[in-house]
Amino acid sequence: MATGTPTTVLASTDLAAQLLDSTEMLAETLVRRILDAEHGYLEASLLTEDELRSACQENLRAMIGCLAGHGVPDLSSAHATGRLKAEQGVPLAALLHAFRLGGRLIWEELMNRSDGEPSRALLEMAAQVWALVDVCSDAAAEAYRSTVDTLSEQDAESRRRLVRALFGDHVSNPAAVADAVRTFRIPDRGSFVVVSADSRDVELSTRGIGAVWDSEVDGTLGLLFATSDALLEEVLRCIDNGVTDAAIGVSAGFSSPAGMPTAVEQARLARTCARVGGCALTRFGKVPVPLLLARHPDSAQAATQQILGRLLDLPEEERDSLLMTLDAWFGSKGSTSEAASRLHYHRNTVLYRLRRIGELTGRDFLDPIQCSELYVGLRAYQLSAANLSGVR
Repeated sequence: MATGTPTTVLASTDLAAQLLDSTEMLAETLVRRILDAEHGYLEASLLTEDELRSACQENLRAMIGCLAGHGVPDLSSAHATGRLKAEQGVPLAALLHAFRLGGRLIWEELMNRSDGEPSRALLEMAAQVWALVDVCSDAAAEAYRSTVDTLSEQDAESRRRLVRALFGDHVSNPAAVADAVRTFRIPDRGSFVVVSADSRDVELSTRGIGAVWDSEVDGTLGLLFATSDALLEEVLRCIDNGVTDAAIGVSAGFSSPAGMPTAVEQARLARTCARVGGCALTRFGKVPVPLLLARHPDSAQAATQQILGRLLDLPEEERDSLLMTLDAWFGSKGSTSEAASRLHYHRNTVLYRLRRIGELTGRDFLDPIQCSELYVGLRAYQLSAANLSGVR
């Protein structure tokens, strides 16, 4: 400034306008400051330095334009920045810190270009700068959170599709099954079982092994996998000991994910037999008669009527008392004394009821063939009753 020339104090908006032509240089400076202040900013995300520089320049231009009197702040760049940072995995705290660094840089440049004359207008602009930083930060944070929510929903839906493919027909969509196996880190070989529970809220402890769960309309499916049969058996024993209300079916073991479709069917069948005979957890193959009946429900219904006959026509209380006695007798391996102890009855009461069952069904419990028919009829009735009560 020449000697003798009156000093001209630039208006704050004029000072801000001068910065518009320098946004590229300012963006370069801001990038350096962000990377110095936020170590690992790029490494912790998929964001490139060019993307960071472009976002910085757009936001600086929008903020400076507002300070230069070009109308209300254009928040589209702040929204875009928030979305980008969310998509690229940049922490929200780092995003907000970058906006504060941008505001500080703008203020420093305004001070530098004022020739050291802190006019009243310039001092008032300090409040505008930080208010603008707050507005842009809020806009970016809103877009960031909205994008995170959307991405979470998309991830959840993608996971649901993969789970459905894993538990579905592997022949119809082998590519999706392969994706699911990779995503859930399921080994190609190992020890596997499928479990099916009749509750969507059931909590099963699978500590020490791998597991993938799928909530169904009528319950829960789970794939359990381990490096050995022994580990898997230990977890299944813990599940069996911890079961309270849920009925659970367990498939036969298999050695690769290719066995999933068959195992799913086995686990569901085994679940229909859970609690028949007093077991909450039922393993496929351990209860052959109930499984056979479950596979053929029409035949099971016919067997119930043909074998139990007039017993089914009794009043509910009497019918249930007789069938409970028969169940306890089978569970006691034919010992009337043990059955009486289980039921807290006298042994003669058990004998009387067994004879009464024989009279009503025409089948003697002491005859091996007729006794086996009573067993089939009892299990068929229990399966039918369980299905009617909603237990699957």
